[in-house]
Amino acid sequence: MTIQQLIKQMPLQVLTPELETNASFHDVYTSDLLSAALAKVTEDHVWITVQVHQNILGVASIKQAAAVILSENLMPDQDLIKKAQEKNIVILLSPYTSYETSGMLYNMLKEEKNGNK
Repeated sequence: MTIQQLIKQMPLQVLTPELETNASFHDVYTSDLLSAALAKVTEDHVWITVQVHQNILGVASIKQAAAVILSENLMPDQDLIKKAQEKNIVILLSPYTSYETSGMLYNMLKEEKNGNK
């Protein structure tokens, strides 16, 4: 699944609209612990978190996450969005909890894997 397909299937707000959204991902990691995300996230993941501080950009950049989804409509400041654009990190905003967002993505990826796009 691509980030663009994800955006079309879920009510996500794109906070970095200038960035390309054609990157593919095949897994999701949900954690608010930066150390856990640093250990588990790969370029094949979308990372879901409620953290909205600058350190998420460091983790997302090092791990080359396909995108970061901020759950619960937790809006980061404009400085974070600007730095995300500079670092080429797609930031999406979900109105749902991390649990709900994770479940939705799980179901979408499962359907895609089973050929039910």
